[in-house]
Amino acid sequence: MAIVYLILQANTAIEGIISLMNLSPEPGLSAHFLLHQKDLMQFLTFKVQCAETAADLTQETYLRIAHHPDPGNIENIRAYLFRIANNLALDYLRSQTRLNKRDAGPVTEDFTCHQPEPDAIVSDHQQLEFLERVIYDLPPKCREVFLMSRVENKSYTEISNELGISPRTVESHMRKALEQIRKQFD
Repeated sequence: MAIVYLILQANTAIEGIISLMNLSPEPGLSAHFLLHQKDLMQFLTFKVQCAETAADLTQETYLRIAHHPDPGNIENIRAYLFRIANNLALDYLRSQTRLNKRDAGPVTEDFTCHQPEPDAIVSDHQQLEFLERVIYDLPPKCREVFLMSRVENKSYTEISNELGISPRTVESHMRKALEQIRKQFD
């Protein structure tokens, strides 16, 4: 009983708004719309996959019934409401399809530029220059060992054989080089 009272109150409020807008729907149509509004909203949300668009289409459904000239010849008002909502959803989806075709569709990974941004390139160059200065400032033996290890990918044994020093000394030079580089970056 309370639900019927609330629906009648809502119906009265809507009819008051409609009379202010100079619209004149059949009182039964607006009452039926209120009864099925939640179902219409769920149906449209499922159909268009967007709650905001579904809300807009639900309002448009009401406006369509508000302008209906002769509601007396509608046999199944619920089916009529859903047919209007479905047609509106189809119109919306068609327009989205046309829009996507005209605009070549949504932007995908195929269209994105995988090149780094100009500011990232500048930053990378600055870091590289800084690293080169830090390496250049290393003591000559440390620098030579570091470059052979990190740039030429030689093992400590290969470096020790090439330079005629022990592998322990190579480790010592590498440790010293890495410590100095870390200090400069901190």
